[in-house]
Amino acid sequence: MKFHVMDALLTQFYLTSDDILQYNLALNIFVRNSDKMTGISYSYIDAAAYCYGKNVALVPLMPFQQDSKNTTLLRPVFRGQTSFKLLGSDLVQFSNDQRDGRYPIYIKLHLKSKLLYGGERSSSTDGTVNCGWLRLPLLGSSSDNNQTVIGFKTERCRVIVHGIYITIRIIVEISIFQFPWLDVPKTNK
Repeated sequence: MKFHVMDALLTQFYLTSDDILQYNLALNIFVRNSDKMTGISYSYIDAAAYCYGKNVALVPLMPFQQDSKNTTLLRPVFRGQTSFKLLGSDLVQFSNDQRDGRYPIYIKLHLKSKLLYGGERSSSTDGTVNCGWLRLPLLGSSSDNNQTVIGFKTERCRVIVHGIYITIRIIVEISIFQFPWLDVPKTNK
């Protein structure tokens, strides 16, 4: 499984005087199953956004199943407000980022998945997908000059799966041959 952040759009990121962060961030994340034989079932998946050492928001996403050699588009949207008190160096960094019109936002996904092979399913595994720091321009800010985002650099995410256990039943028929160098007793039929 491969995850890539293909596009990001930050249209609101404002800290009020009473420490309330108002935000609006939309992402396009492609999930690729490049295996030729195995499908993947995602029974739980969420996306989390972090900034300045704090959790901004957590968005649950719809569970889905992927066949082999398949790509799925996820569109998490982080929109709302949260209590967001910044102190010391975080407050200084926020002020600098506000002046520049670009904000560092860390994206992480949490998931539960099973591998599918034939009619079999593996046991459920937990995973984390770290998409890293996206340094995103705030659209419509004075430093943005009301231009759209051009040339967003696709970010490949790092997938960490905790304990994959695959149960696949393979039936093997064994024919016993008699070899002259083996002392195998003959069976009488």
